Amino acid sequence: MKKLVPDPPSVDLSNATTADTPFGTHRLFTVRAGIPAEEALLHACHLLQCAEATLSDAADHLTLNDRSLVCGAGQHIEAARALIDAVLDGVGVKRIFTPH
Repeated sequence: MKKLVPDPPSVDLSNATTADTPFGTHRLFTVRAGIPAEEALLHACHLLQCAEATLSDAADHLTLNDRSLVCGAGQHIEAARALIDAVLDGVGVKRIFTPH
């Protein structure tokens, strides 16, 4: 049987680096080019871990409706971090920060 959807190309992060990427309001900040991909993913994972903790604390001090919105955002952050964790685990990167 012929496959309808081809397999995605494999990605080798061992030599991959970041591109110069502006972000934020008015693109005020920039991710520098040349940062090793694994290092960037590790840092992104840590940033998401901090965001999860911040939202968790904030949810404790909000009304029911606002708490639902914050918890929803927290689930998006948790999913993004799980995807990054899965990539790092898949390529065998040892993380400094403990997952979840």
